[in-house]
Amino acid sequence: MLNSSAFLLFGLLTMFSAVASIGEKRTILTSGDKVQTIRYQQGQSTVLYFGMKPETVICGNKNYFHIDKIKEGITIQGVSNQSTNLTVLSQGKHYLFYLTPANGGRPDTFVDVRWVPESEAQPVSSEKAKQVVRELSGHLSLGAIDLRLLQEITIESAKRSILEFELKNTGKTPLKVSDVEIQGLKGKHALSHQVSVIEIDEVKPGGLSRGRLIVTGERLNGAALVIKYQGKTGKLQGVAY
Repeated sequence: MLNSSAFLLFGLLTMFSAVASIGEKRTILTSGDKVQTIRYQQGQSTVLYFGMKPETVICGNKNYFHIDKIKEGITIQGVSNQSTNLTVLSQGKHYLFYLTPANGGRPDTFVDVRWVPESEAQPVSSEKAKQVVRELSGHLSLGAIDLRLLQEITIESAKRSILEFELKNTGKTPLKVSDVEIQGLKGKHALSHQVSVIEIDEVKPGGLSRGRLIVTGERLNGAALVIKYQGKTGKLQGVAY
C-alpha cells in the first residue's frame, strides 16, 4: 500500500508530465534567409500554417517524419527522436526550418509562419539597439473588441516602430483574431511596411491578448490605427506623437 506522501508524489509527477507535454502556438516572421527551429514531440502533430498550400516540401530525413500537406500549410509528426532540415517552397518563396525534439520542453503545436520583408524579419530588439519607449493611453471599443494602446517602442538603428496594444473580448462568444484586421494609416494611405501580430489565435469571452503592430522604415507620428471587425470599422487618430 502506498502512503499519502507517495500518492502525493505520484500525483505531482503525473501533473508535471502532463504540463510538459502541452504544446503552444506561436508566430514566426521570416524572409526566408534564416533557418527557423521547430520543436516537435512524438505522438503529437505540429501544424505549420502559411495561409496558402505549399507547392514543394523537402524533408532531409523523411524516414523519421510523417509530413502531409493541408489546405494552407503542412502537418508534421515525428516517429523517432531525430533532427533534420525541412524546406518548403511556394509562390516563389522558400521557408527554411530545423526540426528537433522538444526534449521535455514545450513542443510547437501551431506555428503561424508569415512572410515579411527582410528588414522586418530581424529581431525586434537587441542588446545593442537603443530603444525609446513612450507610454500610450488610447482606447477604442468596436463590437466585442475593447482595444487599449500600451506603448510605442522606437528603435532608431533598425528604423522600426512597434505599437503594443491589449485586446479584450467583451462579447459572449470566442473571438477569432483572424477576423480582426489592424492596420496603421497616414492620411488615406496604409503604412508601407507593417505587420500586426496577436499572441493567441482565439480570445475567450472576458479574455485578454496582447499584440503588436510592427512598422519598418516609417515613424508612427501622426498615424491612425484602424480596426476592422465583422463589417465595422473603428479608428484611433494620432496613436503616437
